[in-house]
Amino acid sequence: MLPDKIALAQAVCTRLCHDLGGAVGALANALDLMDGAPGDAMDVARDASTIMDRRIRFYRAAVGAGSGDCRVEELAQAAEGLTLGRRAIIDFNDLEATIVLPAHVAQAVLLALWTAIEGLPRGGAVRVGGDLEGGISIWPDGPSAAWPPLLSAGLAGEAMQFTARNVSVPLLVSVAASSGIRLEMLHGRTGVAAPLLMTAFTRN
Repeated sequence: MLPDKIALAQAVCTRLCHDLGGAVGALANALDLMDGAPGDAMDVARDASTIMDRRIRFYRAAVGAGSGDCRVEELAQAAEGLTLGRRAIIDFNDLEATIVLPAHVAQAVLLALWTAIEGLPRGGAVRVGGDLEGGISIWPDGPSAAWPPLLSAGLAGEAMQFTARNVSVPLLVSVAASSGIRLEMLHGRTGVAAPLLMTAFTRN
């Protein structure tokens, strides 16, 4: 069971996603009714609507009600909100194709992906590999790629002074701890961000 503060944060996020989701849906429907209107403004509006929708879906899965057990393609769909409108992709090619992630693992992986995306200031890719038996590895790969400094403090069990920008780090550490998931930073190559290994996928 998650700590009360995390459960509260999830409930708040779920409510926000619910309320905002309705508004986004209405906007999307209105834009569809205006299909064929001239000008680049309509294209910008449609793109913005899509980005809003995908980001709300991501936050619902990562910080809200969760995604439930999911396959790789479903995980990729949930993570779309992290990359739309950004110069970044998430590469799942090295993740076992037939894997089915338990709900608590999927949520922790999404939070790790969010944290890794924040480590790509100039764009690039978040790499994901592994399986449930040996562990799942995630790392940011691109120019100036690096994990947020706060992650080191979280992995060491130190106090985390977080802001809205790096809030994914304490969420990741807290959700992993409450779900029986071990987080370990592996040794990386020089000039390359080290992989974050997630193992022991059992609930406490």
